[in-house]
Amino acid sequence: MIRTGRATGWLQLPPEALMPWALLNEVAFQGVVPGAAVGKGGALLAGKKLPSKNEDLPLMTIPHDLILSLERVLEHAKVDKDFREVLDALGDLGRVGDDTTSPYQFFSEHTLIPASATSWATVYVKSLPLENLPTFWTVDEHQLLIGTTLAPAVSSKLKSLHREYDHLCQSTSQTRWYEIVQDHLDFDDWLQVDAMYRSRALDFPAIGHCMVPCIDLANHTAGERTTAMYEKDRDGNAVLLLREGKQVKEGDEVTITYGDEKGACEMLFSYGFLEQDRQSAETLFLSLAIPDEDPYKSAKLKVADCAPGFKLVDAGDGEIDWRGGFIWLLCVNAGDGLRFELARTVDGEADEMQAFFGDTELTGGAPQLYGLLGKSEIWDVYRLRAVALLQQRVFDQMQVLYASQDDVEAAEHGEGTEIRTSVFESVLRLRRLEFELMERAYEDFERQKLELAESEVVRRYLARMNSDAGEPEEEDFS
Repeated sequence: MIRTGRATGWLQLPPEALMPWALLNEVAFQGVVPGAAVGKGGALLAGKKLPSKNEDLPLMTIPHDLILSLERVLEHAKVDKDFREVLDALGDLGRVGDDTTSPYQFFSEHTLIPASATSWATVYVKSLPLENLPTFWTVDEHQLLIGTTLAPAVSSKLKSLHREYDHLCQSTSQTRWYEIVQDHLDFDDWLQVDAMYRSRALDFPAIGHCMVPCIDLANHTAGERTTAMYEKDRDGNAVLLLREGKQVKEGDEVTITYGDEKGACEMLFSYGFLEQDRQSAETLFLSLAIPDEDPYKSAKLKVADCAPGFKLVDAGDGEIDWRGGFIWLLCVNAGDGLRFELARTVDGEADEMQAFFGDTELTGGAPQLYGLLGKSEIWDVYRLRAVALLQQRVFDQMQVLYASQDDVEAAEHGEGTEIRTSVFESVLRLRRLEFELMERAYEDFERQKLELAESEVVRRYLARMNSDAGEPEEEDFS
């Protein structure tokens, strides 16, 4: 429905109509104007030299009522019984979830209802472009992602969106809203709603994740190149402010950051682009799997209480950091003091899994286990095990990325193919940046392994293990 509406014009707002709509809804432009930037589409431009004499004024003010937040969604449900019926039918998924970029939060007043309905939100949706996020890429374009961390992220997201869409249709099938839209609604509409929200949502101070019309026209730049910032004023309105010490010439872009900490994968996943001058992948997430031969595999997964993987982070100045508690579950087993027991629940109707490390019950999963291991006399041994496992995981990922590189580079792209040039170039940048980060991480893990292997704690531990076994063998940390 959305794609058809754009093609036929009824769900499309001409660029010149945005300013009248904004002024009608009391959006105050005090230093910026909507415009366009070469290669970026819509943009916010300085309407005059910034800062001006009235430099204390916000560059833009958006009334509280125009902020599309969870609060706004719930407020509208109080006055629109059809919308409330839909939210009630969706249950928890229609209210508050852990996924801060869930399209359910954008599923508001007039997102997917007939074109005859009008409100500020209807016009706002008409102003949004069709996004080119990886969830819309062709099969051939997805093949270019082999070996990158974006490949599993996109696959997982598409499966999640299919589940959400099926839930939406099934749960609302008896509502008046669904009776109206069922002949027009399809999965592509849910993809569009997700893309609109995910690519435009801001983590707004004192508001949370939300969409803010007009401020979301501002394009992204990172670090010192960012010229503006957004926040909530004392009246609850959203304001755009010039960053201290920044100057912008009249007609030049006024930019915000979508998050300086966002890695290359996340930028391409959520916004559909990578900055041309990006020098690092910044961060990437690699999954971890508990071996099938581990007798505690099922129990460990049940008590983990964290994502099954770890994050590599470019800490700057040549340093590489990593984060993730799941690895510690791979580092310990029964011989280290880990054990699991089944306990009958209070009502006596079910068994509950309980985990222990030594005499301490693990109620906090892998993160608590990490704290206990850190107090152990053989902490260096556990660290060495972790570093060896992480290095091997990085190596495996690099191998997949490297092995597929020639085929990716040789892929036909451009006009007349299923691979757009812009996608091809973005993926090549992503592949290079991720390989470079993993290569540096591999080398750093190697350094840590060598240092830990020289630890007196590790030496005594290995000597004791060899003595107990009666054989001159060492634990394999290669």
